[in-house]
Amino acid sequence: MNKTVIAALGCLISGCATTHPHDTATHSHDHASRLHFSHPLIAESPSPDTKVRIDVEHLDIDSEDEEGTLTTLRLGAEYAFHPSFSVEVSVPYAFLDLEGESSENHFDDAEVALKFANFAFEEHGLLLGYGIEFGLPTGDQGAGIGNDNLFEFEPFFDFGLKRGASEFVGFVSFGIPTNQNGSQEAESELGANLSWRYQVSPTWATFLELDGETVLSGDERGESVVNLSPGVKFAVPSNPNMQVGFGLGFPLSDDEEFGLRALASFFYHL
Repeated sequence: MNKTVIAALGCLISGCATTHPHDTATHSHDHASRLHFSHPLIAESPSPDTKVRIDVEHLDIDSEDEEGTLTTLRLGAEYAFHPSFSVEVSVPYAFLDLEGESSENHFDDAEVALKFANFAFEEHGLLLGYGIEFGLPTGDQGAGIGNDNLFEFEPFFDFGLKRGASEFVGFVSFGIPTNQNGSQEAESELGANLSWRYQVSPTWATFLELDGETVLSGDERGESVVNLSPGVKFAVPSNPNMQVGFGLGFPLSDDEEFGLRALASFFYHL
């Protein structure tokens, strides 16, 4: 991890602790009485929730191997059976347009996640959690969108920390692919996310997020990507359970998956 990444991490961790109103959105299943964290734009919230989320993500691909765009429409739903446990499903549909090739569109790999939270340190503003995410082969390798045979198991650990108007969220995950075909090589990956949210007013907040991954096996072993994403999120004044967010992403590492990432998100908490 280079000096730029370390500096950015330091900026996130050292955020301000000024007292300010928290997010006014209400939540069902007794969440209002438990420690709760707003959903970042890139990372995930460590607190179980019941919500519907729609994302539109646009990547400007500019690498040595290919140039073009990838636009993904993602529908996600999460249901909290208990304040400490939820199940989340994400179904993406992607549109790929690479220079010199015909445009393709297909479902990308769907995801199902089981998320658990531990409220033992709730009085200190700290939430610890863990879970596992399953990647399903609903993509089309021939079209260059996801895959059609690999299953991925991705255990993760997370935390959330509240300090005044600031919320810090962190995730570490380990992706393990299975069901390779013949000589097919699928890399295991270590992923990480770190998000800082600052509540500017009762109806809007700013975000600064880092996300990245390191390849742990295969021909690309040791290669890492790290991205920085500032963003903003607004609650609808007449219905704070309804929120919209916008963010941009920029690569910080020499290895990069895109030149620019734009994201628009819609959240509805049930």
